[in-house]
Amino acid sequence: PATTLADYCYSYMFWDCTSLISAPELPATTLAEYCYGSMFYGCTSLISAPELPATTLGYYCYERMFKDCSNLEYIKVGATSWETLYAYEWVQDVAPSGTFVKPSGTSIPTGSNGIPSGWTVMNI
Repeated sequence: PATTLADYCYSYMFWDCTSLISAPELPATTLAEYCYGSMFYGCTSLISAPELPATTLGYYCYERMFKDCSNLEYIKVGATSWETLYAYEWVQDVAPSGTFVKPSGTSIPTGSNGIPSGWTVMNI
């Protein structure tokens, strides 16, 4: 597993893998543009996201990453800053309730480009 990623490197990797129940480890700490874009899009059996320890994010790095993961109910991020363009529609249509874990100093909006609406936020 790489710790620094190139543009688009994991885009669409598990697109629509409806039987995927466990995601691989994603230890990268520096993300490039679109690197995880749509990676788990439509993975309806995924309940827990892999830990996302990256602190340096590239534009659209999480774009649609978990879109339509209707049973996803846990996400933990390490990002120290957040912009809407990092995660366009990344949690659209996930489970209606769940837990989102983030660094206490990171401000992340609620909605499909940030913390899913209706989820509990835990600061670490």
